[in-house]
Amino acid sequence: MKIGSLTLPSFSTPAKIGVVVALVLALSASGGLSALLFGASGGSSAPIEKGDTGGVPTATPGGSIEGDRIDVVRNGSFSLEVADVEASLTKLTGIVKSQGGYVSGSYRYTDASTPYLTVTFRVPAASFDAAVLALRAEGTVLSEQISTYEVTMQLVDLEARLRNLRASESALLELMTRATTVSDVLAVQTQLTAVRSDIESYDAQRAALADQVAMTTISVTISPVGSSIGNAANGFDLGKEVSLAIANLISVGRTVIVAAINLVIVVLPIALIGALAGGLLGRVVTPLVALLRRLMGVGVATKRTTRRR
Repeated sequence: MKIGSLTLPSFSTPAKIGVVVALVLALSASGGLSALLFGASGGSSAPIEKGDTGGVPTATPGGSIEGDRIDVVRNGSFSLEVADVEASLTKLTGIVKSQGGYVSGSYRYTDASTPYLTVTFRVPAASFDAAVLALRAEGTVLSEQISTYEVTMQLVDLEARLRNLRASESALLELMTRATTVSDVLAVQTQLTAVRSDIESYDAQRAALADQVAMTTISVTISPVGSSIGNAANGFDLGKEVSLAIANLISVGRTVIVAAINLVIVVLPIALIGALAGGLLGRVVTPLVALLRRLMGVGVATKRTTRRR
């Protein structure tokens, strides 16, 4: 095949069949076209720091989940349009407090004599659904987002680590009572300090995570009726939007580059190997097929000669 001044190699039929077979086998082994072009992971991931599970439940050293325990963190974000901002704030605050919650923060601003208010509520997990229903009934919901994710394994993991560390602390305290020399006391004291530091760190993590499970967070933006256009334009940042567009462009370009690299390094060698194997197999099979045809031709000719006689 010739394209301009570039002459491309032509493949025989067995070589083409070999290319197809090789690519089909590669696709089957890799799990599909996307895995073959972009890798099994589908892209790179951010590095995970020590102690970070990356959102994936960790293995529990020396512990297991008992019963049907499920620990989840729930968060909500709402934008409401109401008739009276102050009256709605008072009413929602009273509902949240009656359910055992509280206001953890608020932000108030005015745009062209139009008041806007953003308030953050902390509500007990058992009252989350009731609080959401009260929010929806208070005004027109312009936007709503509720997120839920499970942290059972993280909590179980932290609790197991704390049990092991506290057992180590007890053992070190026992050793401290038996130490007879200053060097032994200092060695035990060093290890004891390290263990207690780990206990404080893990206990703080467990307490923070348990607090997120026990108390859900609901963020509400309240605006008066007729301010939807202002809400839509509020917070628009041209520079941020341009940066996001550039980031998307880089992401797309990176995907194309990764696909091209895998095409050259992975797909092309597989196709060449398939073509080579198909060509070699064709060289072996073709003479055998020709021989069989000749033998069949000789047999037919002999039968025809016998019939004529």
